[in-house]
Amino acid sequence: MTLTITDVEKWNPDKLGTAATAIHKLYTDVDTNVVTSTTKIENLQWDGTAAAAAKTRMELEKACASKVGEALMGLETAFNLRVKELGSAKDQVISMRNIATTPPPGGSPAFTVSPEGTVSPEARIQWFRDHSKSSDGKNLVDPKTLDPLFIAIRAEAAARERDLTGALQHAESVANTLVQEITRAKTSVDEVHTKLGDPTYCVTSAAPANVNPASVNQNSTTQHQTQNYSHGNNNSSSHNSGSNIAYSTSSNTPPSVTPSGDEKEWIAQAKQILISMGYSPSQIDEHALEVIIQNESSGNPHAINGDDINAQQGHPSKGLMQTIDSTFNRWAAPGHTDIWNPVDNIVAGARYSIDRYGTLNHPGVVSYDQTGVYHGY
Repeated sequence: MTLTITDVEKWNPDKLGTAATAIHKLYTDVDTNVVTSTTKIENLQWDGTAAAAAKTRMELEKACASKVGEALMGLETAFNLRVKELGSAKDQVISMRNIATTPPPGGSPAFTVSPEGTVSPEARIQWFRDHSKSSDGKNLVDPKTLDPLFIAIRAEAAARERDLTGALQHAESVANTLVQEITRAKTSVDEVHTKLGDPTYCVTSAAPANVNPASVNQNSTTQHQTQNYSHGNNNSSSHNSGSNIAYSTSSNTPPSVTPSGDEKEWIAQAKQILISMGYSPSQIDEHALEVIIQNESSGNPHAINGDDINAQQGHPSKGLMQTIDSTFNRWAAPGHTDIWNPVDNIVAGARYSIDRYGTLNHPGVVSYDQTGVYHGY
């Protein structure tokens, strides 16, 4: 172990939160500016070659902005996810150090603690030896009677050292995980920055892990495009009804009619779509999806977050998996491009999580399963 108490004392987890806030503002500003510019061009009353070229260019800019946003969101998540954990680890180390260095009642000294977490009882033991003799050096008590006391002092010191070194090891593990996550996220940002000059990069979606890109094609999704996940009643036969109500993919107002089915049905349907796209069934963890859905939207396919910074920037998180429009648009499956459709929303959110973390069991889900505390993805 290389981390010391002195190192931990210098930690300032709040700076991670400050950095995450700055990153969030950066990518939301980019997204807002691109959306505003695109809307202005679309509202112009013009046509012809120049108009078509301008609209095509703005579509490319939107795609590039989405790539930038996704990479920066990953970096923001890496910072935000460990702020509390890093602070808690620091508090634990300092608390264990303070306990060990607090003198007990009676005047004997505290244990001596090294920066590496070693706890020495020798100063306290020597104090008792010194106070067991008179000023002229004669023993006031039989030295053998002090042996049990010294054994107890050494045992207490060993226990304090175990607690302190354990806290240091945990802090080091948290710090190493943070470094790995930030490094991975920064690599994604660097990759986007390097490839932005290539127009084909912006319009090409990354293939999911363990998926043959050739399997993700129109043929693999047509069997699902015929399933219209309606806002009708709870009768499952309404899925294939000709009177299905269409979803609005661009509105910040959810539809007024509740979609049919329930959470388990939506997850099952989304899983089949993902498998048809080439994802392995083992990648589609239903439990992880349930955890995400319950913590993100409480199972409400019409949930919309009107309070956070995304909402303030004009693109609130929506649906079961609480995706913003740009994230949903990038990861939606062909033929499943309605953010208010619970199945479509699960598919897009799942694809994003698998691409970002390699799994649906992202750190927030793992934290929830271990501690009951969920972190967003």
